[in-house]
Amino acid sequence: MNGLWLLRFLGAYVLLQFSWWAYLLASTGGPEAKWMVLGEGTVFATLLLVGLFRLERSLRRERDRLKRERNLLLGVTHELKTPLASVQLGVDSLRRLALSDEDRKGVLDNMQMGVTHLGRMVEDMLVATRLQHQTALQEVDFSWGDMAEDAVERAGATDLDNITFIRNPVDQDDMVKGDKALWTLAASNLLENALKYGEGRVTVHAEVKGGKAVLSVEDEGEGIPSQDQTLAMAPFVRLREEESGTGLGLHLVGQTAALHGAQMAMESLTPKGFVVRVSWALPR
Repeated sequence: MNGLWLLRFLGAYVLLQFSWWAYLLASTGGPEAKWMVLGEGTVFATLLLVGLFRLERSLRRERDRLKRERNLLLGVTHELKTPLASVQLGVDSLRRLALSDEDRKGVLDNMQMGVTHLGRMVEDMLVATRLQHQTALQEVDFSWGDMAEDAVERAGATDLDNITFIRNPVDQDDMVKGDKALWTLAASNLLENALKYGEGRVTVHAEVKGGKAVLSVEDEGEGIPSQDQTLAMAPFVRLREEESGTGLGLHLVGQTAALHGAQMAMESLTPKGFVVRVSWALPR
C-alpha cells in the first residue's frame, strides 16, 4: 500500500504544479495563450491521469499476484507435510517394527498414496510453469475417450465406485489431435475437484460428435457461485483459505482449453448439482 499512496501523492503533486504553471501562463499572456494553455493542458492532464490510473492498476495486479503466490507457498508447504509425514512414518514403521504381511502391505499402500500425491502436486506446478511460457502445443493423435478414461483411473483410483464414466461406443471414431498430456491432466483435475469439493456421485462424460469434442464432469454438490467462477480460474486462488490444494486445478483446465481454442463453462444444475464442461470444436 505504501507504493500506491506514494504514486497517488506524486500524481497529485504533478497535477497541482501543472495547474499552477498553467494559471501563470494564462494570466500573463493574451487570449491566444489562454486557449493554448487550455487545449494543451487538457491533453496533458488527460494523458497523465490515464497513465497514473493504468500504472496503479498494474501495481494492484502485481500486488495481488505476489499475495497469491505467497499463499501458494504456504499452502504447498502445508500440503507437502501430510504426504511426507505419511511416507516418513511408513519408513520408520518398516525399520523398527516386526509387522505381519497384512500390516506391512497397509503401510506400503499408505506410503504409495503419499508418493502419488506428491507426484501430482509437482506435476501441477511444472505444467503451470510450462503453460505460462508455451507458444506451441505438443500435438499427437489420440482417442478422446481413452484420454478421459486414463484421467478417471488416475484421479479416481481410490474412489472408482463413486464415479460414472460415459464415452462414445468403442467402435465409434473419437480420434482428435492435440496435446494429450495437457488434456489428461486437465480432465483429472476436474475429476479430482468434483470428488474433493462436490457431493454424491460424479459423472464424467466424454464424447466426440458433430465435429466437436466435449468433456463434462458433473457432481451433486453446490459447486462454485457464479460471482466467484472467474476468480476460481485464476492461478494460485483458493476460494476458501481453509481449503487444501495449490489452487491450480481450474486454471490448468482453462489454460489447456484456451491453447486448443476450446470453450470452458461452469453451470449450476436444477434442483441441485454442478457441471464443468469443455467444448472443443475440432479443426477440419
